[in-house]
Amino acid sequence: MFKPIISKAGVIITDSEGKILFVSPGVEETLQIKQNEWKGKKIGKLFGVEAQEKIKQLSMGRKKIEEGSLEWKKRNGTTFLLSLSFQAISMDKSTLKIVVIIHEITSLHNLFTELLREKNRLQAILESINEGVFTIDPYWRITSFNRAAERITGYQREEILGKKCYEVFNTPLCQTNCPLKRSLSGLFTIEGEEAEITTKNGKKIPISVSTAPLVDEEGEFIGGVEVFRDLSELKKLEEEIRERYSLGSIIGKSPQMQRVYELIHLVSQTDTHVLIEGETGTGKNLVAKTIHFLSPRKNKPFITISCAAIPEQLLESELFGHEKGAFTGATARKLGKFELAEGGTVFLDEVAELSPALQAKVLRVIEDKEFERVGGTETIKVDVRIISATNQNLKELVEKGRFREDLYYRLKVMVIHLPPLRERREDIPLLVNFFIEKFNQKFGKNIKKVSPQVMDLLLDYEWPGNVRELENAIEHAFIHCKGEIIHREHLPEELTRKKPLPIGELRKMEEEIIRKTLAETGGNKSKAAKLLGISRTTLWRKIKKMEGK
Repeated sequence: MFKPIISKAGVIITDSEGKILFVSPGVEETLQIKQNEWKGKKIGKLFGVEAQEKIKQLSMGRKKIEEGSLEWKKRNGTTFLLSLSFQAISMDKSTLKIVVIIHEITSLHNLFTELLREKNRLQAILESINEGVFTIDPYWRITSFNRAAERITGYQREEILGKKCYEVFNTPLCQTNCPLKRSLSGLFTIEGEEAEITTKNGKKIPISVSTAPLVDEEGEFIGGVEVFRDLSELKKLEEEIRERYSLGSIIGKSPQMQRVYELIHLVSQTDTHVLIEGETGTGKNLVAKTIHFLSPRKNKPFITISCAAIPEQLLESELFGHEKGAFTGATARKLGKFELAEGGTVFLDEVAELSPALQAKVLRVIEDKEFERVGGTETIKVDVRIISATNQNLKELVEKGRFREDLYYRLKVMVIHLPPLRERREDIPLLVNFFIEKFNQKFGKNIKKVSPQVMDLLLDYEWPGNVRELENAIEHAFIHCKGEIIHREHLPEELTRKKPLPIGELRKMEEEIIRKTLAETGGNKSKAAKLLGISRTTLWRKIKKMEGK
């Protein structure tokens, strides 16, 4: 499934005067500063006079959480956006601490900027995403609980202050792998860990948790703080993105795929014949199925026949059926695919492989909605929609006299072109997430992502096998991966060895190998096919393509 963009929380703790007492590793990493450089200094020197003023207002007794944002420039000159939340926490009657929660929100800001062009209401969602904060003492009793925490959980602070946190939240993590417990036992911070809590009214909601120990000026442990964010709206955004960037199992946000989605929706509500063009592995069969199951014919049969996989002498019988005794071995009447698909859809995959005789018979089905079985005289009426697909250029085949022009124009009333994966590389991360989710379910694993190095490899690879090859590569990685992240060594060797040759060069090499093998066997196609490790039908088809050039 797709992962929501979540910024990690960093925490700075100050005293009531704004003097910095603690800087979490998340802040050090995000701001590229060192704790030792700033411990003991006023926060105004770090973030400016406005930050110091917020500390002052909170120290004077204001109950409202102070929030703001600012731009931060790293040492390398790059600038990014920060969000700051200031929360006053009373440790006892005489001690006041200020917790400053820091998020680097550039990526989140960019995501919402993109989506706002489509839906104005996303600004309201952005404004509603606030962090809940609570603190505990060394005995796990809740000592503070902010307004966002009240809103997220449904509990009022008055009813839970003094109670132990695990009695309130009662999540599976509380008893097994509590982030706050781990954080306090090792005196380290935990940032951006996902969990689930049950609200006061019994509703389960997803949250992101960041935790840190609390220490006083002398470095003594005095409790802990947990920052949690309601991910419910982000999960909804994730579903919105999934709906926009997918149609069934067809995944893609590229302009080419958005156009494909548009054409699928348009043509599915008609009975128009459709020609799907695209290289092997681009998903032509998925598009055909999607058109059928979105159409008024969805409750009728969807029947696929691969015109390249069945020998020519049997293909006619497969398409149109035969009568008993029509040929040797025809011991009973057999219904063909067109007859079985009555009222539904016939998908002719690799339609360019139809012989001229069969092309004429398919044309008759389109024009007259009728045919005869092999060996029969009865004319059979049929109501089917034909969706065809090819990885060849049918127009060129027409010009060479290898495909009927009248059938070509009947089939291509509507053409949907599926781009190769190398021309829509921006879809690769979406497809990777989709396949990770798919294979997690299949293999019962919990793999979360691919490493950055692996993603770079996937984006650079030429993908001669397109989406099908990518799916196979991820499945291969799942078999070898024992952890939560797919690394380079888990990928198939051909992805990590070197970039493949361009498709045109691969075809030239294949043709040269076929010619040499035929020469070695004296033109004996059966022997040549055996040496090449392919069927005689496949070899015959490849020779036809070579001769047609």
